This record gives sequence, structure tokens and C-alpha cells, in this order.
Amino acid sequence: MTVKQLIKALSQIEDQEIRVMVRGYEGGYNDINVDTPTIQYMALNVNDEWYYGDHEKVEDIMEQDKDRYHIIKAIVL
Repeated sequence: MTVKQLIKALSQIEDQEIRVMVRGYEGGYNDINVDTPTIQYMALNVNDEWYYGDHEKVEDIMEQDKDRYHIIKAIVL
């Protein structure tokens, strides 16, 4: 999802006081923390295991593997 797509989706919600949450690791929900969003370089579709997110920070990938992945900028909340 791009920033433009996110803004469009959120702008359609009439009640702007609704809280934004994400699923917890094993259950439940947590408030999303947007105090300091950061821009990171991310490698797409790195992980296949269900318990990992699909993508990884480029800085966490071994140097020789970086050319194998599509690298983009992303906002991490």
C-alpha cells in the first residue's frame, strides 16, 4: 500500500476519532504507534515463513543477497 492509497482509504472514514490498531503477535490487538514514523529501505518478499513479515530492512540482509531482492523506500510505523 502506498501513502496515497492509505490517505484515500482513511479519508473515507467519517469519524476521525476512531483508534487505529494492529493485531497482536498471538492474539488481541495493540494501538498503532505513529509517534516517530521512519523511512527505511526495505527488500520485498524476503521471508517465506508464516511467522515472519514478508519484507526485511535492507540493513538486515547479508550483503551478497541484496541483489536478489527488489528494494524500495517504505514508511515504518
